[in-house]
Amino acid sequence: MNIDFVRGHMGGNLIILLRGDQVPIGRELETAVQLMGPNYLYAHEAGILYTAGKQGEIEVKIAEPTLPSFISTCGGLTQVLGAALIETDLGTIFGVDQTNSPTRVLLRTDCGPIALRIEKHERKALRIKTDMECFVDECYEHGVSREVFRGIEVVRAGKFLVVNADNFKAAYPAADFTAWDSQTRSDLLEIQHEFQEKTGEIEPNVAVYDWHPERGGHLRAVFPHYVESDVIEPSCGTGSVALGLAVTACGEINHLMKGNNGSITLNIESGGGYELGGPEITALEMNINAGKVKSAAFSHSRVEITSMGQARL
Repeated sequence: MNIDFVRGHMGGNLIILLRGDQVPIGRELETAVQLMGPNYLYAHEAGILYTAGKQGEIEVKIAEPTLPSFISTCGGLTQVLGAALIETDLGTIFGVDQTNSPTRVLLRTDCGPIALRIEKHERKALRIKTDMECFVDECYEHGVSREVFRGIEVVRAGKFLVVNADNFKAAYPAADFTAWDSQTRSDLLEIQHEFQEKTGEIEPNVAVYDWHPERGGHLRAVFPHYVESDVIEPSCGTGSVALGLAVTACGEINHLMKGNNGSITLNIESGGGYELGGPEITALEMNINAGKVKSAAFSHSRVEITSMGQARL
């Protein structure tokens, strides 16, 4: 069996895109997980694409390999898909009108509708903006609150455990978010397990950040979703939104809100591999009222299509 694929990344968040009409019915998750494996294409998430019946709309089923399971949405996948619709044949295959810039596409996900706004020049996507309002709503439905696990104040932002690295280091001074030594991994994993036991969340979603930017951003982040299996994503779209909700809930963002009438763009340094921060920027636009995020959208400064072809299973 041969399946066409497009592979790309958002700041190191590796994504593969598959055509749903080529994936065996009833074996969608199995097929996507196999293709994400190290002996095949290797990726953090996979998107299976289907026609939605209307021009400019695409249905997307999103799989992740650690559980494995289908997940409600993936911000990095939306960015890579936005680029792929302009830079590969996927735009033509799924009937996307590319005559105008920006090109607008609506994704139908398990989270809800997600709008893409793709700025382009000829066959190059210059900037993709992903509307994450449905994910903001999902986070608040699950709960956004300050919590204490193993003596460390953290934030639950929906399915995400959000950790301020300075709070972590206050409790574990030897913590190293550059080398990710075995003790740092073990300590974070214990907090993650306690978080999952208390909240009932199954998906391993973690964001670690601090307010020590190195390249002009507001803060820097890394996303060690599952350190036990070395799954540390340098960039993460949903994680960036969860991080925005967390710093809003903590009041850590208040110093940036003065004179902004509730609208703010939070620039998150990411894409540095395992390290906190990196050379790229996730620009997170948020509308905030009474200490709560009402809507959010983001774009990432480096989205690339790296390969395409056929995978044989």
